[in-house]
Amino acid sequence: MGADAMKFIHIADMHLGKMLKLYNLLPLQEECLQQVTEALQNEDIDGLIIAGDVYDRAIPPQEAVNVLNRFLSTIINDLHKKVYMISGNHDSSDRLNFASSILESTGLYIETRLQKQIVYHQEEDVRIYMLPFVRPIDIRRLYPECPTTNYNEAFAYYLSQQEPLDHHYKNILITHQFVGFHAITSESEQSLSVGNAEVIDPSLFDDFDYVALGHLHAPQYVHQKHIRYSGSLAKYSFDEVKQKKGYVIVDTENMHIEEREFKMSQDVVILKDCFENLNNPANYQEHQNDLIAVELTDTSIIPHAIEHLRMLYPHILQLTYPALMGNEVNDLHHMDQLRHTSLVELYEDFYQQSTGTSIDEASLKIIQDLLEGGENHEAS
Repeated sequence: MGADAMKFIHIADMHLGKMLKLYNLLPLQEECLQQVTEALQNEDIDGLIIAGDVYDRAIPPQEAVNVLNRFLSTIINDLHKKVYMISGNHDSSDRLNFASSILESTGLYIETRLQKQIVYHQEEDVRIYMLPFVRPIDIRRLYPECPTTNYNEAFAYYLSQQEPLDHHYKNILITHQFVGFHAITSESEQSLSVGNAEVIDPSLFDDFDYVALGHLHAPQYVHQKHIRYSGSLAKYSFDEVKQKKGYVIVDTENMHIEEREFKMSQDVVILKDCFENLNNPANYQEHQNDLIAVELTDTSIIPHAIEHLRMLYPHILQLTYPALMGNEVNDLHHMDQLRHTSLVELYEDFYQQSTGTSIDEASLKIIQDLLEGGENHEAS
């Protein structure tokens, strides 16, 4: 690596404190951060980029704050690496920005507020521009003449007001936005608007040598390989089970991009099979410690299915019967069955499918009284 080049790691969407179906993901998140720390320690890497959504919510739990504090303290104080961190739409700008001007002297750069000119930090022949999550209204506060509230048009206007990039430097942009009209999305992301209203055209960033994106949880590049989402630390919803989570290493000497995959002690998986096969200890042994969504292929409810299966898979977080929830509802025979099923029986089935357990008799009696009361009132 040349004397003036820089090598950095790009991560985003840590969402520290995130829960998956009430399961605390913080231990898994710590595993990921430990692997980032080890890469920074053992390889010739100069710094770390964190592209927003540091926490999962504006007021994070104390244990999540402690994890971030330990992580950053190790990188800054022990490894003497630099960190460039922006806020995302899940973060509180004011809280994340606390003491940021003091921390700059240690090598921790935090940017949470939009400025008229994008703030950048220069390292040798590299300039790192830091643009936190913004909405069109934030742009119009700084530029009242901005003619639109459309995300893409407002962002284009904002970039048009910036001083031209100096291409004697490698120009790196960190931002947290929805970039790319055909980008892969996930259930765990917080939608900001309806349809494509929040989407920004990736060609707006063509002049940058690398764009470190946050917001979308699937690792991917958009438009060009240097405009890239590193993805979230872990799998935060069951539609992410096929995604390979990790981090990106970028070398500014030749703009080489390398993707690294995290090694996790627990995976997030979907097991789709009949109850008999899933309840056989000889099957699916490799998933017994994983975080699991079970999709039973049985065509009738299995009493106490989730309790039985949790004897083998203690971390079942969801159990559904796709065959009972999908196209079979339109089957005439099934519709005839529904017409001859009481409301109480339908509620029992609904409760079983929703919770994976049978409703107790006392609760069922209350539901029965309520439903029968409603039917009698309607008949009168």
